[in-house]
Amino acid sequence: MKLSLRVKLFVFVPVLALLPWLGYQTFQKLEVFATEAQTEALRVLAEPLRVELEALAPPIPPRGLTFTVEPLAQAPVLDGFVDDWPVGSAVLNDDRIGLRLGQHGASVYLVAEVRDATRFYSEPRFGRERATPFDGLLLRQVETPNADRVLLATEASGRFVVPFMETTVPMIPREPVAGYWWELAGGYRVEWQMPLAFFNRGAVELVVTDHNLTNPGQHTYRFQVQTFPVALQQLAVRLAGETRQIMVLDANRQVVTKTPPPDTVLPLRRLDGSDEGPSIDTDTVTIEVPIWTEQGARYWVLIRSPKSVVIGGAQQALVSLGWQTLGVLVVLIIGLSVFAGRLAERITRLRRELRSYLDSRGRLSQTPNLSDTEASDEVGELSRDIAQVLSDLQRYTLFLERIPRTLRHELSNPMSAIQTSLELLSDEQDPLQQARLRATAERGIQKLESTLAKVTEAASLEEALRDEEQRPFNVVTVIQNALHAMQLSVPDRQFILDAPDSQVMILGNDLRFEQLLDKLLDNACDYTPPEGRIRVSIRNHITHADVMVENDGPQVSETASSDAFQMFTGTRNDSTGLHLGLGLYVVRVIAESMGAEVSMTNCARGVVVAVRGLQTL
Repeated sequence: MKLSLRVKLFVFVPVLALLPWLGYQTFQKLEVFATEAQTEALRVLAEPLRVELEALAPPIPPRGLTFTVEPLAQAPVLDGFVDDWPVGSAVLNDDRIGLRLGQHGASVYLVAEVRDATRFYSEPRFGRERATPFDGLLLRQVETPNADRVLLATEASGRFVVPFMETTVPMIPREPVAGYWWELAGGYRVEWQMPLAFFNRGAVELVVTDHNLTNPGQHTYRFQVQTFPVALQQLAVRLAGETRQIMVLDANRQVVTKTPPPDTVLPLRRLDGSDEGPSIDTDTVTIEVPIWTEQGARYWVLIRSPKSVVIGGAQQALVSLGWQTLGVLVVLIIGLSVFAGRLAERITRLRRELRSYLDSRGRLSQTPNLSDTEASDEVGELSRDIAQVLSDLQRYTLFLERIPRTLRHELSNPMSAIQTSLELLSDEQDPLQQARLRATAERGIQKLESTLAKVTEAASLEEALRDEEQRPFNVVTVIQNALHAMQLSVPDRQFILDAPDSQVMILGNDLRFEQLLDKLLDNACDYTPPEGRIRVSIRNHITHADVMVENDGPQVSETASSDAFQMFTGTRNDSTGLHLGLGLYVVRVIAESMGAEVSMTNCARGVVVAVRGLQTL
């Protein structure tokens, strides 16, 4: 049963109902693949931390109360407000004081919120032997021989700067401590910055002094501060970027360093990792990578990253796909039916027009003019190809009609010379004249043999090229050798090579390319006047190369340039049998066998023959 294109397309449309199932399977496999790829990428991300971990001293288990600083994405502004501090930075909170610790670079930032109903600021001594009692915070080292301490007190609410007070080595310079004192309704808040080295000498004590008229007193907090190595912290921040969070744990599962959590990622905890594999939840992927240093220390690197765009968008795309499929199927059925009808109509019209241009013997009755040659789709391309085939058929028909006349013209002169020589030879008695007539007849026979050989070679060239092996060769070297040989044989012409300094490798047959180049140079020499210039240019376009032969001399007409590459076409046909209009035809056939195109155009000084599209390696 013969079916039209419209019916065939309509039958295959229901196959589109498999799209939802195929989409689900595709997204499932895509999610697995993307998760594995992202997990492997996160494991590779942990490796650069090994260099900094090698430089760390072996971890020492903390003793007593230990507070771990919170990493800060940027240095907070010392203004007494805590809106630029991350959630979870508080390490101490009782009925007397709330304490926050954060680290940025080589500095530790602290915020102490003291609950004190009566506030007494420090006053100038004005000659008094002892200062008037006041409220304040004293932070001091307790386990080092050269203990530093700093007293945070101010004469009024606002910004303050206080120096270190050293007990044993007063000559060592210390940067002053800058901070901000902010009075609250039920106490005061102090925000200040400390150098990281202050907390790396062991335990410290924070003494809160509460001066009042009834029951003054002090309360002391002793603790250690777990800070992060600066170089390791900075490297981890760079690796984490804006979307990931990194935490490094030592063998005791203590935090060595960590990065601030991005807004879209949940903060990491020490128990989030697992050696068994990645932990995947709704929005994030968390992995734990063990790292062993050369000293035998073991660390764990926890990395949390949001799921990739592919994984996150898979679910949403899958839901929308189910609702859209029904509407898409209806639109496709209607659209494909209309498209099939239109396509069948255009193909039928193309067939009808093609038949109208051919006579009963299969010859063109008129110049083809197809309706769809201006269309940009495949049917338009097919119409243009058919029009080109018909034009080639018409040109080939003219070529077949031209062969007898051309061969008769080319063979008539040597045949006449042979016939005349033989007739005169029978009546001639003089040996010298007989030798001259025999030589004339032999030259005519040689001309006939040369003409037949050239025609036979040109006719069988295409078939010979199909069986030849294509191999890479340096076109610059081939052209240099050819120009050197031509300069020796034609010294009254100037040969110039314009080529890249490096080699240009093209794919083809080097012997055939030499034949092509010989034809082009021979053609250029015939039209170039003495002392004229012949320039050969090579242009390397990475994927292909162009070779242009430019010669001085007369320009050609538009008709001659378009027909120059056909057999038996040219302006140099003569009775010698040497110029049959086959040279540029051989150039075209060899160029097409190498995937290139040939063209002839006029230039300022003469004519340019170009071979374009030679495949490079």
